[in-house]
Amino acid sequence: MLPNGPGYRAFAGSVLLTLSLPFAMHDAAAQAYAKVLTPFGYMDGANVHQVPTGYELVRMPDEHMRMENPTTGDHIDFPKPVSLNKPTIPFTDNGWVTFASWYNDTGTPVAYYVADWNVPPAPSTYDGQTIFLFNSIEPASGNAILQPVLQYGTSAAGGGEYWSVASWYVFKDNQDAYVTPLTYVSPGQFLGGQISLIKKKRALCTYKSDFYGIDASILTVRDIRQLVWCTGTLEVYGLDQCTDFPNTAYTEMYSVNIVLTNGYPPSMQWTVTNAATSCGVQTGIGYGGAVNAILDIYY
Repeated sequence: MLPNGPGYRAFAGSVLLTLSLPFAMHDAAAQAYAKVLTPFGYMDGANVHQVPTGYELVRMPDEHMRMENPTTGDHIDFPKPVSLNKPTIPFTDNGWVTFASWYNDTGTPVAYYVADWNVPPAPSTYDGQTIFLFNSIEPASGNAILQPVLQYGTSAAGGGEYWSVASWYVFKDNQDAYVTPLTYVSPGQFLGGQISLIKKKRALCTYKSDFYGIDASILTVRDIRQLVWCTGTLEVYGLDQCTDFPNTAYTEMYSVNIVLTNGYPPSMQWTVTNAATSCGVQTGIGYGGAVNAILDIYY
């Protein structure tokens, strides 16, 4: 998600819209214009779809998305959402507040991007805020994102006053999002968010996002454009006070590794963007590069 100015107003005191959707394969209960929260910001609830375990996403030649079970052949086709010129909810609170990033301009695709971290303590106050922590990768256009996400609070995927994980694929141009079922995780639990290039055929690529050992988080997306922009990100919504952050000094993403399809790590350095620094929020590079890097996200 390439950052955009209105998304970074620090702690404006706005009320977070927290809508909970009962997901079904056909999204029968979704309301067309209800705005829900995703790691790509607010979107129409009707365009957020849960991907059941065992299903994959395929971007079809005409650019619509198909969700299918490769074993049984069962599938659902999602038409391109039609723009109805409805007003959208602006980014009135927070957004991507700090992140480290690297853009792959080597000409050799990223084959594997992984970051390890431990689930931080819960915030000492809960007043409806949502926190997303993730590593992610995007295409050159910045119009989509694939990400294994640690979440505190609620989003379009569900959640509450606890930590949970899921993988997301969000396509900004069509304003649609796909997410695996949430899995509860506890403070201190080890996580490894990984994104793998499974196959590349000419200009189209197949990727998988998941957390180590959490099968429900596996999300495979086929026939999309090459992903090139890697990040380690803190994204928040509805935070009104410093105690709404995790009750710890920082979260360390460690053993951060990037491997290219030639089998080697790139020669690279991380770029830090601190969009909102209230409460001391910032990202520090404990150790740089593509091999066992350390990204420290301070609160």
